[in-house]
Amino acid sequence: MEQTDILKHLTDLFMQIGAMAVAEPLARSSADLTNSQLLALRYILLHPDCTLTSLAKGLVISNPATTKVMDRLERKGLAVRAQGTDRRQTIALLTPEGRAEVQNYLKLQMDAFSALFAVMTPSERDSLQKGLEALSAAAVRQWPGWQQLCLRCGTGCAQADCPLFRYRGA
Repeated sequence: MEQTDILKHLTDLFMQIGAMAVAEPLARSSADLTNSQLLALRYILLHPDCTLTSLAKGLVISNPATTKVMDRLERKGLAVRAQGTDRRQTIALLTPEGRAEVQNYLKLQMDAFSALFAVMTPSERDSLQKGLEALSAAAVRQWPGWQQLCLRCGTGCAQADCPLFRYRGA
């Protein structure tokens, strides 16, 4: 097997591991959330008072899809819409239940990754970090639209602590 084939296979495997680390806490969630709903809650948590338009852009979904996600989150009592600073704007807000749910999910997700990383040696963790940083740097160099890789983590791609920002000059 050629190295490219092995690397592609390992990347697929890594993505599957990541998907399991995301799916397992989602399955244990008490709110019966879809991944889209969870991503919306996370985005609202990290971007307080965001407009529905910025939520749509942040999640890379259409305005009608954003409306549907917000409808479902409102029915579950996890988010509400409110008038923004301008009458034409509608902002998304988390309810206390929504905030608790997304924070619990993020903790469960971190616990899943922490448990996985705990069985690795420090050297293995360092190697994994270096490999993932190299992959991220290569993607940023290779793809003109690298900003689409953004995880909407809340740090903002204009800041030096954004992981993708770090790799722009690599």
